[in-house]
Amino acid sequence: MAMAGVDRIERTRLGVARWCEQAASPGELLEGVAQRLRPALAQDAGAWLVTDPDTVLFTDGYVEGFAEETCHPWFHHELQVPDVASFAELARSREPVAVLSRVADGDVTSSARWREVLQPSGFGREVRVVFRDGATTWGVASVHRSTEASDFSREDALLLASLSSVVARGLRRLVVRQQLVSTDLDGPGLLLVGPDRIARPVTPTGERWLAALGMPNGSLRHPWLLTLGELTTSGPGSRRRVRVRAEDGRWVTLHAERMDDQESLFAVIVEPSRPSDIAGLVALAYGLSAREQELVQALARGESTDAMADRLCISVHTVRHHLKSIFDKTGVGSRSELLARLFNDHYAGQFGSRVVTHH
Repeated sequence: MAMAGVDRIERTRLGVARWCEQAASPGELLEGVAQRLRPALAQDAGAWLVTDPDTVLFTDGYVEGFAEETCHPWFHHELQVPDVASFAELARSREPVAVLSRVADGDVTSSARWREVLQPSGFGREVRVVFRDGATTWGVASVHRSTEASDFSREDALLLASLSSVVARGLRRLVVRQQLVSTDLDGPGLLLVGPDRIARPVTPTGERWLAALGMPNGSLRHPWLLTLGELTTSGPGSRRRVRVRAEDGRWVTLHAERMDDQESLFAVIVEPSRPSDIAGLVALAYGLSAREQELVQALARGESTDAMADRLCISVHTVRHHLKSIFDKTGVGSRSELLARLFNDHYAGQFGSRVVTHH
């Protein structure tokens, strides 16, 4: 690779890394990454999406360059239609980046999304990346150029690959840095979503939840809304759920269920996430290992050190070693501080009403 190409990658990577340390929310982070990447990577459209690290489902993000009528089919193909280099597949692959023309062996017409979504919209070129920290995917991006533009090069792919762990760490940081602000939203709210994929409140609490989620008038483009719309198409009565971060800092679980057999109407119940819903996610964000996450769950159940050692068939010394590692990673000095850090700082309700405001 030419020295100029190496310099371009390094300059862009450093600029993105600085931004990822400053951004205040996942959507803002990804929008800033897209803006900082544009001078080094020509693009006409892109979908920059936050994902749930357990499911790789889309929960937030930033979309640019796509017409409104392109968003729905794009999400449909990504979540429902088998194809080359899906994000779920890319999250498991050795390399975090895929240029469509290369993974399709030069025949992009073999890709269903190219034939049915991208090419009809004028976007004949695609490169996609997963933002991965270790084996955990925290976000993804699909970047496009027009059919008449040059294809994405090997250097373009290397640039995106260099950003994979940088952006992932930024998204992971926000899971543990963004804390709760005071709010009176505790109960569930009900929304109704029609074929236009716009969420409309059915109850007053549902209306307040929409505002808390940053979409007071509903939204055609919001990733969690489009994701739920696709997940509920398997038949009448089918239900799915995603967890997202509200603007007030709390974790929210969205339960969706189809209302008819025309794939056109579904209801969404919005409620604060239970501690069990987010414990694993927050533990991942702190970089805890699988064993350390298991011990955190045991601590939440009130198990003693001896009980944990007996149940896991390990020594008390090993348990204490793991606990010390957990305390170091989360920046606490005791079990009570740990539980407050993992649960109370991210959840309002069962563990009391103590909240922390931004400084």
